[in-house]
Amino acid sequence: MSLKKKGLGRGLEALIGEEENLIEKIPIEKIVPNPQQPRETLNPETLQELVESIKQLGLLQPILVRPKGDYYEIIAGERRYHAAKTAGLKEIPVIVKDIDDQSAWDIALTENLQREDLNPIEKAKAFQYYIETFKVTQEELAQRLSISRSEISNFLRLLQLPPEIQEEVRRGNLTYGHARTLLSVEDPYIQKLLAQKIIKEKLSVRETEELVKRRKIKDEIDIPEIRSLEEKMEKYLGTKVKIQPKSPTKGRITIEYKSLEQLEDIIKKFLD
Repeated sequence: MSLKKKGLGRGLEALIGEEENLIEKIPIEKIVPNPQQPRETLNPETLQELVESIKQLGLLQPILVRPKGDYYEIIAGERRYHAAKTAGLKEIPVIVKDIDDQSAWDIALTENLQREDLNPIEKAKAFQYYIETFKVTQEELAQRLSISRSEISNFLRLLQLPPEIQEEVRRGNLTYGHARTLLSVEDPYIQKLLAQKIIKEKLSVRETEELVKRRKIKDEIDIPEIRSLEEKMEKYLGTKVKIQPKSPTKGRITIEYKSLEQLEDIIKKFLD
């Protein structure tokens, strides 16, 4: 049976080859997941849909595995494996391919990328792991996966975002477009405030881009505690006050005055 499939990419096709591979049935207890699987999470809803399909029709597409001691490690098809296990199958169809770690990662990454199974952070971490583990450049990885080097670079930049924002991206509360826009903001603290605003107000990527473009992020992100302090200071000083946070412990306070007399009054209040 040929594993060549349209749309899986040159990398996967070249590694699997076009030779005929025999499908074997192996006890599911002899199969183990890949501990370095690029995908960290499985969608419970789509997984359950696959479970129900397998209960009715069986596992129609074999998974790809490689020998690993007394067991077989999954190269591609981990979602099908988990669904088959949940469905109660005792054995499943597999294709055994004896390949090295790097080739296994080429296949696993390509399958997940083509199926769009990875969220942006999983994809970024997978690229980073591959580059660091197999000592390749971004250009070399791009060639192996048949994607552009700039795409790899853009995803790797997401790992520069604060962990809290990465988690929101992983959960799907922020999109890849939101994350890339946040990268144009240098201050991590402001990045986090802006991320909260995006989620709370359900801002689109275009709206987020406009907000950043206007360079009024600090003015337009409402922080109740800051607004309350501004109001107290304005009432005490009798003039407009603006507090602009730069971090949880640093920032700038702007106090307006319209005459030297008013300035002297303000200074006296601070000295009292």
